[in-house]
Amino acid sequence: MLCITACKQQPQIATKFYKHYQNKVYNEFDTAAYYTEFSRQLALLKPRLRYSATLNNYYKSRHFELHFVDQFLFNGQLRTLIKYLNDAPGHGLNAAVFNAASIERDLDTMEANHFTKIQDVYPVLVRLELETASSLLTYATALQYGVVNPRSLYRRYDIPVKRPDSLMFKKVLEADSLNSYLEQIQPRSEAYLVLKKELAAMSTVTNADSLQLRTIKLNMERLRWQTPAKDSRYLWVNIPAFKLQWIENKKVVFDMKVCLGEPKPAGYDTMLLRYLKTHSIDDKPVNHETTILCSRINTIQLNPNWNIPSSIAQNEIYYAILRNPAYLSNNNIRVYYKDKLVTQPDTIRWGRIQRQKIPYKFKQDASELNALGKFKFIFDNEAGIYLHDTPNKKAFGSSWRAVSHGCVRVEDPLKLSEALVNDTNMVDNIRMEVGLKPVNLKDTTKYNAIQAKRAVKGFELKSKYIGLKPDMQLFIDYYTCWPDENGKLVFYADAYRMDTVLEKAMGKYLNK
Repeated sequence: MLCITACKQQPQIATKFYKHYQNKVYNEFDTAAYYTEFSRQLALLKPRLRYSATLNNYYKSRHFELHFVDQFLFNGQLRTLIKYLNDAPGHGLNAAVFNAASIERDLDTMEANHFTKIQDVYPVLVRLELETASSLLTYATALQYGVVNPRSLYRRYDIPVKRPDSLMFKKVLEADSLNSYLEQIQPRSEAYLVLKKELAAMSTVTNADSLQLRTIKLNMERLRWQTPAKDSRYLWVNIPAFKLQWIENKKVVFDMKVCLGEPKPAGYDTMLLRYLKTHSIDDKPVNHETTILCSRINTIQLNPNWNIPSSIAQNEIYYAILRNPAYLSNNNIRVYYKDKLVTQPDTIRWGRIQRQKIPYKFKQDASELNALGKFKFIFDNEAGIYLHDTPNKKAFGSSWRAVSHGCVRVEDPLKLSEALVNDTNMVDNIRMEVGLKPVNLKDTTKYNAIQAKRAVKGFELKSKYIGLKPDMQLFIDYYTCWPDENGKLVFYADAYRMDTVLEKAMGKYLNK
């Protein structure tokens, strides 16, 4: 342990250095001079040390004790660290940002053992200590938490992400074995290992697709983000794949196509800046991109009604009414003013109403025409989105399915409902409520009665709610490449241009 006052007693670390290198210069070790040099080097290195404030506080609290040099120089573990840092391209990361060359240079100087003056030792020792600490913190953070915080990067990223904190820094700085710690922090998810293996294979191919290499590296970064743990069974919507999967015990039980929100228009940010200046609704850009989130589906609504959002009312319903005064009645849409039903909306002079100040609310009743179809899957989220059916199935025949206003349209909502309730009697009740024959009940009396009610003139279809016990974990996420069930990597189009944004944010950390 070093002391910070000048004392004639030789510090313990000086004795260790003398025994290891058999160089008498270490007998001249002066703790006061060393303390001065530590402070000087800390100031000099500050501009290029990551986490310099953390390191300053940490070493001051420990009286500038040399932890990494003391514990890992003589047993070769600093060389192990250098190897891991140089292997960063295997994770899609740029090795240069981890300063392995500087650490190796000072380590070589120490091991060359050519010192003739103790004053020449101090700066090398301090640099080796501080750069090792800084590089290890940077590397450990990148591998365990990623380089980028997605919640700061993307407007519509609502998945909680754990970020490094003081406890994590303390664990790194007080590691009692670099070998064990470095091995422990390597990402090990199945998907990550597939991407890592593919990256290694493609990196040695002369004509490797540069776009695919970039895509792999960016998705490895996404896999390093510490998002909530997944249950043994969960639903996963991958936006670029336009697919929903039911996953149980890490296996895909079934999947189906989905339609998702339209991408923002090109030049969206410029449009938004203009709108913020003019506050004119005509300048307001539309953003229908589906929010990235995690939640739990807790309710199925059968025969849902649709409370039409004001943005859709302003940008679509308003113009539709002007083109066709019968649009509202043709589409089973009711109009409300201050929460009271307007019985004759066709008498409203819509052309005199300012689009940005429409005083009415619109609600589409449950029917065969309803935009939400016969099923709505409800989960808590701040974006106000949900999974739902649709009467318009045409889009499912296209490979490009970014066509919605932000909610997720599912290809086979009946199958999803049946899997969620997992109850034979409940399944038949669901089928009858949406006008389908039961498949398990031999007695069709109830079904016939329901159908008879529907046939009566003036019948109004009502919504029904089914609470799910247990509820179902849901992730809506964004990966532009992902292993299929056979472990083969599949690439998808960057539907929302999120790869482009991520590449820019990673900057020098991305291995080019």
